[in-house]
Amino acid sequence: MGGTFFRQFIRASYIFGLAVMITFMPHSKIMISLAQFWLAGTFALDRYNTRRWLEFFRNNPLWKSIAGAFPFSVYLLFNSILKGFRDFFRNRPAMIFSSILLLHFVGLIFTTDFDYSLKDIRTKLPLFLLPLFIATSPAFNRRYFYGFMLLFAATVLVRTLINSWNLFGGHFVDIRQISRSISHVIVAINISLALFILGYFIFKRRTFSIGLKILFGVVSAWLLAYLVFAHSATGLVITSLALLILVIIFLVRSRKLWLKIFLFAFLIFSVGFSGIYISQIVKDYYKVNPVNFSKLEKISPRGNPYEHNILSRQTENGNYLYIYIQLAELQAEWSKRSSIPFNGRDKKNQLIINTLVRYLTSKGLRKDADGMNHLSNDEIKAIEKGIANVVFTWKFSIRGQVYELLWGLDEYRKSGDPTGSSLMQRLEFWKASWGIIKDNWLTGVGTGDMNEAFQQQYEKMKSKLSPDQRWRSHNQFLSVFVGFGIFGLLWFLFAFLYPPLVLGKFKDYFFLVFFIIAMLSMIPEDTIESQLGVTFFAFFYSLFLFARKEKDKI
Repeated sequence: MGGTFFRQFIRASYIFGLAVMITFMPHSKIMISLAQFWLAGTFALDRYNTRRWLEFFRNNPLWKSIAGAFPFSVYLLFNSILKGFRDFFRNRPAMIFSSILLLHFVGLIFTTDFDYSLKDIRTKLPLFLLPLFIATSPAFNRRYFYGFMLLFAATVLVRTLINSWNLFGGHFVDIRQISRSISHVIVAINISLALFILGYFIFKRRTFSIGLKILFGVVSAWLLAYLVFAHSATGLVITSLALLILVIIFLVRSRKLWLKIFLFAFLIFSVGFSGIYISQIVKDYYKVNPVNFSKLEKISPRGNPYEHNILSRQTENGNYLYIYIQLAELQAEWSKRSSIPFNGRDKKNQLIINTLVRYLTSKGLRKDADGMNHLSNDEIKAIEKGIANVVFTWKFSIRGQVYELLWGLDEYRKSGDPTGSSLMQRLEFWKASWGIIKDNWLTGVGTGDMNEAFQQQYEKMKSKLSPDQRWRSHNQFLSVFVGFGIFGLLWFLFAFLYPPLVLGKFKDYFFLVFFIIAMLSMIPEDTIESQLGVTFFAFFYSLFLFARKEKDKI
């Protein structure tokens, strides 16, 4: 009786630990760390022999039971942990996946910065601990698993609502800060996975009521809308590409002709519509509103001379940037409406005058007192935050994100400086990564020397990238290649691919969706280089692979 109760208690504790992990996945580093400590406790006690513990007290005198209680309990605990590890070592797929952490220990051979190496290894511990805890615990039935998935969708919804309060309340400088201590990219990946989970529940017959499916649809629509007005280009691209890949897989695997026709039509329409829409935005961006430079007005309505740089052909939303500028009027009017000095910098460390001129030009206004008077107080606050184009203030618009990419590309072409453009910066990161790889392709630079290697490579390249923006690969595959060489990269790919292949999990909808999202996220990001990123990856990989009795076939 006591043993049964103890087993049930440990199982309930394990479920509670997983629930805490899921609940705080997009919210708190501290709580997911505490949840892993909790799961470690359930792992240690899961095989604890309560029968032997009770027999020890029954079969020994009182004095001997009291004296030996602690050492015997420790012995049983140690034995329980050993049994857990034996079960883990018998699970080859789990062992191979967790061996990704082993790469970082091997990388110590080639490192010189052991302080950073140990910090990096601590960050990557979930790659070993979560497969250990989950793969050695009894799998869940479909009812429990669906409950976990709904909990995850609910906590992602809460994250987006919190972020929306920060967004609409203006509690940020850079829009990427609305998630506060959580990376906006990690939030986007969580949203993408939640969208596909809810999508499956909407289309799965006889599992949920119509009312719940309508609710799932509303939540899904909100999550998509959030990706748009939060300017999450990474989330939108990953979600869109994952959907297209799934459609292609369904198209190939389906045996129903009508479904093949529908999916093919959807694929053609989606790709065609997206291409036309993006090309129209690009066309609008490069469109130039005609100006007769010989007839430019020389005096402002206030009687002050304009400055016109007719040699510059730089534009903002089709309007020439350096004509109709009256700096004295701008300074006077700006000083009345902002506490930031006219010769100061905005909250993105850009010169206020440059941001103001760009913003006025983007609206088709002259850069004088009258132009300033057309700006609302909210627009003044936007300029103070470093927003240089009215398009970037539109909440529900993909146009602003495309404009930002094109502006960064144009600036890079002109100056060779990628600073300020996320796309151009990533290209610079990848260029630096490849430079390091060419010199260290066999062994890599080691676990702890990546930061130093990148700083040296940027100097070697004479990169114009701002020193405070000289980061690492922002591509997980390049990051592994830089750190551990060609054989490390091959092992990383093997450890990632072998477990689902041998377990047949690529036929399971949930694992396949997660796998696609994880792979796509590793192209623009070092997904497993941060605590939340590596925890998200290791947890859902282990949960979908080892914690389920049934598959949800595609």
